[in-house]
Parts: sequence; structure tokens; C-alpha cells
Amino acid sequence: MKRVFRPQADPLPASGRGYRHVCPHCAQPLTLHDLRDGDQGYWCHGCGCGHRAGDPPPQALQLLPQAG
Repeated sequence: MKRVFRPQADPLPASGRGYRHVCPHCAQPLTLHDLRDGDQGYWCHGCGCGHRAGDPPPQALQLLPQAG
């Protein structure tokens, strides 16, 4: 059994608030779609690739500019 003494840092934020989902390949905004299994996913129409909303790659989250 392998014991983890120090928890690994999670590369994803605890919340998606303040971030926009962009394609990790071309940096275009992604659109949100309902999937057949009831989950949701983000899709890039330019590249033809996407990911599930609950499992984004770290490069897919881009910090929104601060308003104000």
C-alpha cells in the first residue's frame, strides 16, 4: 500500500467562477453542450475536440479580466 504524506496540489481551481473555458489547442471559446449520458461537456467547433465539464484540462481554464 502506498501512503501519501503530502497531498498533491490540484491544478484546477475549486470553482469555475471567474474563469472561461477555452480550447487548449487553439484558445477559442468553448460552447457548453448536454451529453447523451446526462453529463455536460465543452466543445470547440474550430478544432472538433472537447472535454467533459467535470474533467477539464488545466489549459482549458482562462482567468477572466477583472471588472472594475
